[in-house]
Amino acid sequence: MRWNSIQFTITSLAVCLLCVLPFGSYFGVASWATNARPGYSQHQVILPALTSTNHLPSQLPTAQRWLNHVQNELLPFWTMPTALGDPIGNFPSVRCNDGTLLDRSNPCPEIKDNAWLMRNRNYVVSVSRQIYGYGVAFHLTGDSNYLQYAKAGVDYLRHNSFDRQHGGTYAFWDGETKSWQPSVEYRNPQELAYSLLGISFYYYLTRDPEVLPDILAVKDYIFKTYYNPKLKALQWQLKDGDDGKALDKRLTAQLDQMNAYMVLITPILPEPYQAEWKQDLVDLSNIMLNQFYFPNENLFFYAANSPFDRDIQNIKVDFGHTIKAMWMIRMAGLLSGNQTLVKFAEKNGPKVLERAYLPKSGSWASEINQGGKVNINKDWWIYAELDQFAASLALENPSLAIYLPQTYDYWFKYFVDRKYGEVWTGVDDSTNKPLQELPKQWPWKNAYHSFEHALVGYITACQFHQEPVVLYYAFKQMPSVNTIRPYFYKGKIDKIEPMTNQEPDSLYTIKFSDIH
Repeated sequence: MRWNSIQFTITSLAVCLLCVLPFGSYFGVASWATNARPGYSQHQVILPALTSTNHLPSQLPTAQRWLNHVQNELLPFWTMPTALGDPIGNFPSVRCNDGTLLDRSNPCPEIKDNAWLMRNRNYVVSVSRQIYGYGVAFHLTGDSNYLQYAKAGVDYLRHNSFDRQHGGTYAFWDGETKSWQPSVEYRNPQELAYSLLGISFYYYLTRDPEVLPDILAVKDYIFKTYYNPKLKALQWQLKDGDDGKALDKRLTAQLDQMNAYMVLITPILPEPYQAEWKQDLVDLSNIMLNQFYFPNENLFFYAANSPFDRDIQNIKVDFGHTIKAMWMIRMAGLLSGNQTLVKFAEKNGPKVLERAYLPKSGSWASEINQGGKVNINKDWWIYAELDQFAASLALENPSLAIYLPQTYDYWFKYFVDRKYGEVWTGVDDSTNKPLQELPKQWPWKNAYHSFEHALVGYITACQFHQEPVVLYYAFKQMPSVNTIRPYFYKGKIDKIEPMTNQEPDSLYTIKFSDIH
């Protein structure tokens, strides 16, 4: 990537973002291959203080800034004794904003009015996401203490939450009944996917042969149990229940298989699994494009049970699931060699960025409300996903990085809790103050998105500033170098160096360049 190779003024940005690669038909399916409705974005993108991409590297955060973010702004919240669980690895699903554990007899204000957070439950999704956070912390710092925290979480889930009788995993431990729940018919593929997030990242770091069979078994269970040929999609549950109908078609049932574990694990799997998973990634992309994508709005809608579910006049839709779908479809295309998928995401993803960007505050909006009005408040995971997509595509198309000096600056200024660490669930656009409806830690708000945001920020920053990407691994046995990757990306391995004065002896420092 050469930043000097692309020059354009900010006033031409809107035109530049709409320059697209040639795009062909997709197995004869034209419903999503048509152009999105022209003119859906009425504002002109005006980015302050920049005149061309020549100036971008100096205005983007450095790799060291991202390391400081992890060590000084995120980890303090996750290294408190209250975060580690009893025993260590049984990480709590809910904590107060100051990091204290929930006292149900005298709950903190940010939790007391949320009845579902007051329930005595510990969720597999949150434990898995915390494992991921510790894995990233080790990956970026080389501190083996974080790897041990991650392993403790992996061991806890493998020994407790994996349903060895029926297959798959449970969703939560119920402290009232002292049992793992729910029963098989009320589990869903989204929660099952996230049960594999932490263990898959741990496998990526270690290639521990003991954990791979569990990953393969749960993935196989998900696809065999939930794929419904009549729906041509993964169905939501096996039986109607309080959390949905069995035959609901939901985007997250498909999408979260990809981002939680498949895109990361597929390129490092042995055969025949790698080839099978690549095809599954393409199939999931087809499902999302054919059933959840609405070309007129260039959005992926959350459900696809009826035309009502894809009508912006009736249904709100967030930018997070749409941009994550774009990212995962592109990754599926890159991994499988399917250029049609790559071109689709590279054409339509930048249009989502343009629509979500708020020039006045230099930040991302969260969603399109019912009726089509943009919700300009911020949601932590949606914000992170938009940054990650922009940074990832900017490795190939530097013009997309032009958003990042502003959006990153907003994140560091307003999302970070500088007193206790971590980031707020949401930020009010009008005041730049945290939205206090939810605490910083709850079952679906854990370390995952903030740490992935930092990992992607670090890797791409190294490339933008032409510095080596330095990452740490803990291989049980050194794998083929062709399978060692810097997260979702490819890179040239410049150096592999065993770490000294560390235990275990299998820790390695690996330096990459030419990230793409």
